[in-house]
Amino acid sequence: MKLSHLSLVLATALVLNIAGCEQNAAKKESKVKEKPAKVTSLPNEANLAEVELTPKAFERLGITTVEARKQDMSQVRRLGGEVTIPPGESAIVVAPITGTVQAPKDAVIPKPGSAVTKGQPVFQFLPLLSPERFVPTPAERAQIANAQASLISLQMAADGDVQQFVEQVTAAKIVLGRTEQLQRDRVGSERAVDDAKAQLAIADAGLKVARERKSVLDKLSSDIEKGSVDPISFDSPIDGIVRNIPVTLGQTVATGNILFEVVNLESIWIRVPVYVGLLDELKLDEPAVIKFFGDDSQQSKFMAQPVKAPPAADPMSSTADLFYSIDNKSGRFRPGERISATLTMSNNSEVLVIPLNAILYDIYGNTWVYKKIDELKFLRTRVLVQRTTDEVAVLKSGLSEGDEVVVDGAAELFGTEFGTGK
Repeated sequence: MKLSHLSLVLATALVLNIAGCEQNAAKKESKVKEKPAKVTSLPNEANLAEVELTPKAFERLGITTVEARKQDMSQVRRLGGEVTIPPGESAIVVAPITGTVQAPKDAVIPKPGSAVTKGQPVFQFLPLLSPERFVPTPAERAQIANAQASLISLQMAADGDVQQFVEQVTAAKIVLGRTEQLQRDRVGSERAVDDAKAQLAIADAGLKVARERKSVLDKLSSDIEKGSVDPISFDSPIDGIVRNIPVTLGQTVATGNILFEVVNLESIWIRVPVYVGLLDELKLDEPAVIKFFGDDSQQSKFMAQPVKAPPAADPMSSTADLFYSIDNKSGRFRPGERISATLTMSNNSEVLVIPLNAILYDIYGNTWVYKKIDELKFLRTRVLVQRTTDEVAVLKSGLSEGDEVVVDGAAELFGTEFGTGK
C-alpha cells in the first residue's frame, strides 16, 4: 500500500515537471521577434546582396520606387580651367621717383597675405630729391638731376593717363546708356547691360588710380619748389589681400620699381581654354559647372556665369579662352589653381536617368542603387554615373530602361543590409 502511494506521488511530480517545461518553451518561443528583413549573400565577385523585407518593415520604411527612363538632355563637355584675377581687381603700386622705404606712421608694414582695406597706409616713401648735406657731391648732383628729370617725364605721362581714362569713362557711359535704352525697348539683352556696366567700372577704377598718381607727382613738384620734401604715404587703393611686397624697410628703390601689390579675390574669373573646333558646338551663354579635381560630391559643385572678356587665344595649342565669373567671398578659390569646368553643348542626346536621391555611395566612392526584383525583394546593384544635375543622375551603365529603383528608403535599406539600420 505504501509503495502504490509513493508511485502515485512520483508520477504526479513527473507530469507537473513536463508541463512546466512545455510552458517555459512556449514562453521562450513567444519572446522571439520576427526579423524585419532577410539578407541573402549572393556568390559573385561584386559581393552583392539581396534584401527581403517583411510587409510590416516595408510599410514602416516608407519605400518608394521609380523606373529608370530615357530622357533627352543636352550633352556636356568637361574641360580643365584656371582661376584668374579679373581685370581691375589687382592694384600694383610702383615708385614714382627714387626714394627710401619707411614704416607707416604709428603702424608696421603689412606682411604678404594679410588683409588690407582701401586707404590703409602700407608704408611711407621718402623721395631722394635733395641731398642730406649742404654741398652735394658730383654723384649726388647727377642723381638729383636724374630724379627731377624723371619726375617731369612721369608728370607728363600721368597727365596723359588721366585724359585717356576720362575719354574711356565718357565712352563707357555712352555705351551703357545705349544698351539700357535698347533693353527698355525690348530689343537688347540684360547681359549687354551688365557688360557695359563692367566696362564702365573698369574705366572708373583706372581713372581713379591715374588721378591719385598725378596727385602724388604734383605734390612732389610742389615740395621741390619749396625746397623741402616730406615722406609720401602709400595707401592701399582697394580692399583686398597684400599679394606681394618686394621691398624692405630702409631700402632705396629706383623709379618704376614695384612697391607692393594688392588683389581683391571676392569675385574671381575662371579661364577655360577650348579647342577652336569645339566652340561652335558649345552654348556660350550657359553657365559652367565648376568642380575641384578629385572631388565629385554635390557640395563641391559651383555655378559660374559667363562674362564678356577681351578675346584671347593660344595658336600653339589651337585653343580660345572662355571666361566665367564666380563668387569667392569664402576664399575657396586661389589664383592659378586648376579646376574642372563642365560646359553645355548645343546638341542633345537620349540618356538613361534616375532620381539623384536613389544613388548611394560607399566608403570607396562607388555608386550603388537598390533595384526592385520582387514585391518585397531588392537587389543592391552597382551603377556607373556619367554626370549629375540638381535632380537626376545620368547613368552610363548598370541599369536598363524600365528597371525600378528605390528612392525613398534607399539609405535605410543600405543600413539594414550592413547591420546599421533599425
